[in-house]
Amino acid sequence: MAAESPATLWRYAHEAPRVTGCHAHATGQLFALREGLQVIETPAGRWVQPPGWIGWIAPRCAHAAQSFGATAGWHLHIDASVAQALPEGPHVFAATPLVRELVARLMSLAPSDALLEPRRARLVGVLVDELAAGGRESLHLPMPQDPRLVAMARALADDPALADGIDDWADRIGMARRTLTRRFAAETGLSFTQWRQQARLLKGVELLSLHEPVTAVALTVGYSSVSAFIEAFRKHFGCTPARFFEAGEGLLQAKKKPA
Repeated sequence: MAAESPATLWRYAHEAPRVTGCHAHATGQLFALREGLQVIETPAGRWVQPPGWIGWIAPRCAHAAQSFGATAGWHLHIDASVAQALPEGPHVFAATPLVRELVARLMSLAPSDALLEPRRARLVGVLVDELAAGGRESLHLPMPQDPRLVAMARALADDPALADGIDDWADRIGMARRTLTRRFAAETGLSFTQWRQQARLLKGVELLSLHEPVTAVALTVGYSSVSAFIEAFRKHFGCTPARFFEAGEGLLQAKKKPA
């Protein structure tokens, strides 16, 4: 990317789901969806990006991506020198009011007007500063590294309603229960129980993003009732599912700004 153009904004729309194999960019990439859902994966974990939340991929970070349903949104490629304050790995940020306004202003600028480059660079700098200062927990499910634990974790992440307990999984993957417990916690930073609940809640975010009814989502991810799911969601994220998605609503309005 040329030095005089530290940021390039692209809009996109895809009618069908997409799968992108492992790849990396020389630049950093910020991106958000107006509709649909995207999941980013690296060997270190899985990040869920619902509509309106801002995703981040660091420069030269190898990752794969999968979208669900029709998707539309934008992505902003920024020079590595501008991105130093952002995480070294993937991240998903909630949008503060200032972030929403900065995105709307960036979306309103003519994409090819060279006279606007200094202004665009300043806006991007403030956006990066605001995201870096936000400190909101990423929508992230850490993954273990041991191949046997990876197989178990992927199965549970894909279908968190599976009823098998830790003893069942220890027998299935040929690992002593104590070893599984110790190694899983060391490699993910979470106990098996904590990780499993996080997997259920993030799968819930995925399904809610695709407009599935809350009752159906609760049962699909393994909760016995919708009230139990909502309470677990509130304890984990600090709000109900309905309030959770309000965090990104301001970014959805960016599509109304002139190109």
